Amino acid sequence: MSISTSLCARSALGAFLALGLGVAAQAQDMGVKWSGAPQFSNDDVAFKVRGRILLDAVFQDVQRDGPGGDFKTRNVRGRQAFLGIEGKLNNYFAYKAEGGAVNGGAWTWDDVVIEYKPNEPISLLFGNIKATGLENLTSTRFITFLDRGPYGDFGVDSYLLGVVAKYQGLNYSLTGAVQGAPINTVDLANANADSKERITLTTRAHWAPVNGDLDKLHLALSYRYRNRGDEGAFVYSGRTNTAYSNATFYTTGGIGNRDNTLAFEGAYVHGPFSVQGEYASIDVTRQGGAAVGGDPKIKVGYAYVTFWPTGELRNYDAMAGEFKRPKILNPVTAGGWGGVELALRYDVADTTEAYETLKTKPAASQAGEYKGVTLGVNYYPTGYVRFQANYTDGDVDNFGANQDYGIKQFQLRAQLDF
Repeated sequence: MSISTSLCARSALGAFLALGLGVAAQAQDMGVKWSGAPQFSNDDVAFKVRGRILLDAVFQDVQRDGPGGDFKTRNVRGRQAFLGIEGKLNNYFAYKAEGGAVNGGAWTWDDVVIEYKPNEPISLLFGNIKATGLENLTSTRFITFLDRGPYGDFGVDSYLLGVVAKYQGLNYSLTGAVQGAPINTVDLANANADSKERITLTTRAHWAPVNGDLDKLHLALSYRYRNRGDEGAFVYSGRTNTAYSNATFYTTGGIGNRDNTLAFEGAYVHGPFSVQGEYASIDVTRQGGAAVGGDPKIKVGYAYVTFWPTGELRNYDAMAGEFKRPKILNPVTAGGWGGVELALRYDVADTTEAYETLKTKPAASQAGEYKGVTLGVNYYPTGYVRFQANYTDGDVDNFGANQDYGIKQFQLRAQLDF
């Protein structure tokens, strides 16, 4: 990270901190409570510093089908080191800003949001925001596995800059979003007056028809339209259930001019047991049109089961249609053993049509199919500290000689957030 970038990022965060502290100082009879970190509040005014530290170790054994190419990797890294603030000025306006270093890289922003609530069920959010996807909307701090897998790589969009409107009832929500590129994206060159940033239109509807003390059922449907504008073509590529490096073993390359995505979400919680899954079908309008080939359909999804032998339940928010921080029944801070969660996951990503629909097919392509199984164990000494272990056994079936891969990987994480 350059000195100027670092100073700029830290100055911006300092300004946000000063703003929040100033608001806190003006409030009368300020109350303080502990919510991972001190939270100051008075009636409809609130302010809190937030952050997270995620430290990972990754070990991979990669085998290529054919001569040459087998290798092993190991890496210990800072997955995330984030710092930010959140608060509200009154019952109408709230804010959140959080950023930091990811994978040892330069400072980037995640949540940068101004929220306006004209009334209780309606929210208008302006900034760098996620709009859809059950696992995507669930914070990295609370997802069951270390990574969201290929579904998070190209099944849904992560943070994008734009406007998101939400209507929330007791057990349902409706979301609409108009967004462009992420806030960290460098602006398009404006020498050409006709230059256009990409645009994304997203809708999501969720419903929780069952929301009892022990049983909870989540159902959701979403639709996304994207137009790349003058940016590079859309790429559909994924990693093997890890955020380690940018290396991919299956990818279409840049093929998408526009795409339409229909996605389904489902989850069921019964006491300490739960199941969750998502599936997306992406209809791609190929860049270059019929002269290059037909329009492919990309498919990606996952399903997993979890069990808490220590008796906890996954913390489901029926209004938002998201999972929140787990509530540990016997934390070590109260003399207990903490909480343990066991999980088993299956992932699939099928990009084969990107190759099959080409008019002229190359001898080799990495537009193939990935299937992977992941075992996970999570240990929570408290609700704000987590230790994770994931083991993944994955296979990639690509086109052409020496393009198939078998990946076995073991990952560890130590996490603290506040």
